[in-house]
Amino acid sequence: MRISIIVFAVLACYCHPALAFEGFGYRSYTEGHMDIGVRIVEGELVGYWKNDFAVIDGQITAPDYPAAGLRALGVFDETTPPLSRPAASAWDFLGVGPGEPIYILPSGGVPNTVPYLGFSTEDPSLSALGANQYRFTLIDMTGPEDGVFSLFVGSANVPMNTLTGFPAGSLLIQAGDHLHYNWAFSHLGTYDLYMEVEALSGNTVITNTTDMFRFQITDGGGFDSYEHWRQTMFTPDHIADETISGPSAMPLADDISNMQRYAFGEEASVEFVWLEDEEEFLPGIRARMRFQSGGIMPAAEFATLLTPPDWSDADLELIESEPVHHDPGMEIRTYRVDHPDAPIGFLRVRSDLF
Repeated sequence: MRISIIVFAVLACYCHPALAFEGFGYRSYTEGHMDIGVRIVEGELVGYWKNDFAVIDGQITAPDYPAAGLRALGVFDETTPPLSRPAASAWDFLGVGPGEPIYILPSGGVPNTVPYLGFSTEDPSLSALGANQYRFTLIDMTGPEDGVFSLFVGSANVPMNTLTGFPAGSLLIQAGDHLHYNWAFSHLGTYDLYMEVEALSGNTVITNTTDMFRFQITDGGGFDSYEHWRQTMFTPDHIADETISGPSAMPLADDISNMQRYAFGEEASVEFVWLEDEEEFLPGIRARMRFQSGGIMPAAEFATLLTPPDWSDADLELIESEPVHHDPGMEIRTYRVDHPDAPIGFLRVRSDLF
């Protein structure tokens, strides 16, 4: 089935301010240093993202984030290609064959174009517990078919690996410390890692918590389908609730559906612009549009009549396309009208759904 949704319509001869959506879903952490850690909130041990000036949604930020506030987004594109798995059998734990790509968030922070991530037990609130060490255990994972996660330093030091089931390994960290490992993912896709953290005094468990931390591994392209986007943006509870995460649902009070967000982004915008061409200014449109993604086909169109409508992309020329690094598949596209005989016109962006 093929239908169309019209998201924005703009009169070509009037200036139209950019329209923007409220922030939505798991925010993207793409670069800079963070640690997965624990802290005390309202008397309870909880997991969180300890921020050391990381890049969130394209901006350097300082605040910490709750476990359900972020996804670590590793973009392995032409500037940061994946590594190839070594041939030796000692690397079989990575879950891919010799020479196949393996997607690693490196322990040393190089290259600095993907998340640089560790573990931390340094939050001041933990002092009240009296724990001398903390045990992080990977108790479950959801991810792409055949997806394998590994935490390692070298082939002989692999504290966590999902290839043989769950629990998938543990890591002991002294109180007030932090450690860095390589985080390896075997396939592109979205992974949810469920970590149990126990605060220990000697061998005695003082308290514990279980939290989920989300990772998205991509080659810079878009999503396989709406369902992939849904699995990436919503919490597990909301994924199961069609009234919140279904394609026609409007979870925020802005009359914007999830499918519209999928096609045009969490920061969707459309802007009328004047563009210079050979010392003449022509009308145009600049908008966010998602490409390389299943189930949608965004387009910018021009019309000279609305009754009857004569919408077409034939009179629009693509002038510029800029990828949005922190929103896979999203581009900021600028189109110029090439219809010199039209005394008036209209511009819009829309998407076919398949």
